[in-house]
Amino acid sequence: MRTELEPEVATADKRSVRYALLISLAGGIGYLPFALTIPILPGYVTGQLQGGPADVGAVVGGYALAALLFRPVSGMLMNRLGARALAIGGTVLTALATVCYPLAGSIAQLIGLRLLVGVGMGVMLTATGIWPVQLVAKDRQSWALGLGGTVNYVAIGLGAPLGTMIEQVVGPATTFVISGLVALLVIPIALCIPEVRFSRTTERTGIEQGRALLGTVLPSIALIFTAFGFAAVSSFAVAKFDALGIAGGAAVVTAYSLTVVLLRIAGTWIRWEATRPVALAGLFLVEALGVALLGVSDGLAVGVVGGVLIGVGMWQIYPVLGLFVVRSVSERQRATALSTFGACFTVGLAAGSGSLGLVAQAAGYQVMFLVCAACIGLGLLVAVAAARVARIG
Repeated sequence: MRTELEPEVATADKRSVRYALLISLAGGIGYLPFALTIPILPGYVTGQLQGGPADVGAVVGGYALAALLFRPVSGMLMNRLGARALAIGGTVLTALATVCYPLAGSIAQLIGLRLLVGVGMGVMLTATGIWPVQLVAKDRQSWALGLGGTVNYVAIGLGAPLGTMIEQVVGPATTFVISGLVALLVIPIALCIPEVRFSRTTERTGIEQGRALLGTVLPSIALIFTAFGFAAVSSFAVAKFDALGIAGGAAVVTAYSLTVVLLRIAGTWIRWEATRPVALAGLFLVEALGVALLGVSDGLAVGVVGGVLIGVGMWQIYPVLGLFVVRSVSERQRATALSTFGACFTVGLAAGSGSLGLVAQAAGYQVMFLVCAACIGLGLLVAVAAARVARIG
């Protein structure tokens, strides 16, 4: 099936919203080979393959590096091949590489397979992340931008414990095979969803190249800084409370994730977008406050409040910054610009985890969280500039 919709209508109808939800669901399903195998791979590397901690890091990190590098490339390919072809092709590559995990006889072979998974998932997630934005009208584009991250939060939250349960019943090898085959459910969904294809004749004219460049670069830089907050929560919240002798630090991560998911689900009915500079600055300040509160907290309750505040801030920061990108570039530039923008979250996560870890080692967790809050403040300044370039609201 190869149908196309007319691009850039003013108001989204119920059919286009349903299509956006379905393709985002497909992205979550395609994310399961990663989510289901998260808790299994470290033990598999140290057990069956007799590797060490460094080998575990290489196996787990290889996926992220390949996915990061191929997301911008995938954006450039979307105009030529279409979102459907990329979603299906990326899914097939991911599935094939995942089911071959048990055949890897060495660490190097498993790293090679993880690199292929990263390429496949980078391609698939680019397609399923941009496709919903193309399906809906302008009044729902911010909502569509947040769908992919929301579904992935749910997938990883359900997939990690489910993968552990499956592994306990059937063993790691069979779990790898199941994880790969499940991803193939993306294909029938992708075949049923119409595409939006932009030709040069339908493209908006009058887009200044300087504005298009700034409209992509500024939101991307702001996103890198805001990703520091996620890096602080995901990488160091548990470690901070462990250092204080307090168990249950994972509750902070759960509070953050649930806040983002619930607010984005509520956003299906609540039409509010922080596109004005003051509103967007407020979200950055809330995120920074949550990070600072997490840093100075001596008890888990205050830390959980900090996690909630970080979630409130990040609930809209990503989709609104992405909306600035959408409105600053032409339709044919959109896929490349958005895929580059999305990759910057991974850049921020990696840079944040590394640099904040060095700060924590040198000065302690409290100082590290306060430094992170200051970095988010820098992101605020860049985001306000991005809002003025985009001139939305």
